[in-house]
Amino acid sequence: MTNAILMPDWSVSDVFVDEDDTYQITATYDLAPDECARCEAPARLVKRGATTRIFVDAPVHGRHTFIHVRHNKYTCRTCDATFGQILPGMHHTRRMTKRLVEYIEKHSLLKPIAHVAEDTGVSETTVGEISKAYFARLSEHHARKLRAPRHIGIDELALVNKQMRAIFINLEDSWPFELLRNRTLKSVQNFLMKLPNRGDVEVVTMDMCDYYRTAVKRTMPQAAIIVDRWHMADKINAAMDEARRRYQRKIHRGRVRALKGVNGIFLKRRSELSGSEEIKLGGWLANSEELYAAYEAKEALLSIWDLHDRAAAETALDEWRARVPDDKKHVFAGVAGVIDNWRTEILNFFDHGRLTNGPTEARNGAIKRIYNYGAGYDFESIRARALFGKRPGRLKKEADAKDEAWRARKPVCIRCRQPIDAAALMEDWKSYVAPLMEPPPRVHEHALCEECSKPDAWS
Repeated sequence: MTNAILMPDWSVSDVFVDEDDTYQITATYDLAPDECARCEAPARLVKRGATTRIFVDAPVHGRHTFIHVRHNKYTCRTCDATFGQILPGMHHTRRMTKRLVEYIEKHSLLKPIAHVAEDTGVSETTVGEISKAYFARLSEHHARKLRAPRHIGIDELALVNKQMRAIFINLEDSWPFELLRNRTLKSVQNFLMKLPNRGDVEVVTMDMCDYYRTAVKRTMPQAAIIVDRWHMADKINAAMDEARRRYQRKIHRGRVRALKGVNGIFLKRRSELSGSEEIKLGGWLANSEELYAAYEAKEALLSIWDLHDRAAAETALDEWRARVPDDKKHVFAGVAGVIDNWRTEILNFFDHGRLTNGPTEARNGAIKRIYNYGAGYDFESIRARALFGKRPGRLKKEADAKDEAWRARKPVCIRCRQPIDAAALMEDWKSYVAPLMEPPPRVHEHALCEECSKPDAWS
């Protein structure tokens, strides 16, 4: 009979589908052991009967699959040890094939545990044990390989027990590289301080969270901080909506319903309005100078992000801020306060590739769907699915290749793994070593930085 289980040196004697619509396969491993499992004495083994053991295999054609294996036992004449036949392809501690364990590990990152258990015919407890062990190995490997990307997005999301967790995204491949248990200043700062190659970070995008900014400035002062333009747009639109509500409270009750029916057009950019929407908006703005002024202020501020030059954006931002009075009751008072506190971070958007936190927000939404889809996940399960779940392989390979090429051009200290200031190091070498060297010295990949070159650094 054909080897239906597709494992070498195995023979299949029977295959059928039972009344429960599952595959039942009878198989035998053909190779007998040639030495004792204890003393390793060759060719002195006596066969001592056999038992039939049932192993669960990965599903085939959507059916649960069970392999009935005749498991031979042997006794060694040299040491009198009794041992069972080794079964390649079968897991050493579980009654299942190795490929089923791999199947569970892979699919537990993508599906809820209950669904994986239903697909394979294995209990949810067993699937949970296998997945947790796999997640632990992935986390250990991730910790060894982790290094800071050039562009980082920081945000937060509410997961288990509605607690806010800080998430860090590599903006070059739009994938998270860490999810913390909380988002306190201490936790964020400690993570960034221990992040390998943190000196390589060039840009960090974030919302208007002050302790994120504090943590970044303390741990990677060389990085430019950018306030996400979409968070700014949310605040601007919220101010516009408040202006509409203030006007709504002043008008006759009969017109309130009509105004509520078109409240979305006040939040649209003028360029996005259809012909009918533009007519409706013009009618409402013509009836109120305050509403008209608020809409014009909203459009003027949002249009700054359409500019492509920092100098022009800085001028436009200062002009807009000068038109807003320092009155706490003004509808744009909150937005003006944000501009005063985050002016540099807002303008950094125009100097550093116009980066936004869009990829971070997209992954936040995906992680929340994973959490809602699999009720009862603990934090470690959510973190594993967020960091190691499926992603577009091509984009990941392209991002990794780009990152490796960039790092290859920058020498790194072999002791602390921080970037080396090649120019400064070369000047020191020219002063002391260059006159004695032929050919002249160069900075190569096996070098020490200035701090690690000092004698007391090794004491």
